[in-house]
Amino acid sequence: MNKLPEVKKFIYEDVPLFHNVEYVKKGGAPPVLMLKNAAGITVETIKLDDMSRDQCNELLLKRGFYKKSSKDEEVPEEFQNGPYVAREEL
Repeated sequence: MNKLPEVKKFIYEDVPLFHNVEYVKKGGAPPVLMLKNAAGITVETIKLDDMSRDQCNELLLKRGFYKKSSKDEEVPEEFQNGPYVAREEL
């Protein structure tokens, strides 16, 4: 992960601000984003190793995930549950 400083910052600084996004560390594995449905089944896997921090954030925002401005911010009702759908505009 040290070879990917942008992705590392995304994982440790940005992911905790996203509602319903969890980081799971897998030693030696390249970083990937796994999107799962309500049943916990992976529906899409996206490699992050060639992405910038901004691209990683944009990816989640376009998928409809809510990013809080601080860890203790309340999540609006419309973002409490999925499904998350791609949005054209941010």
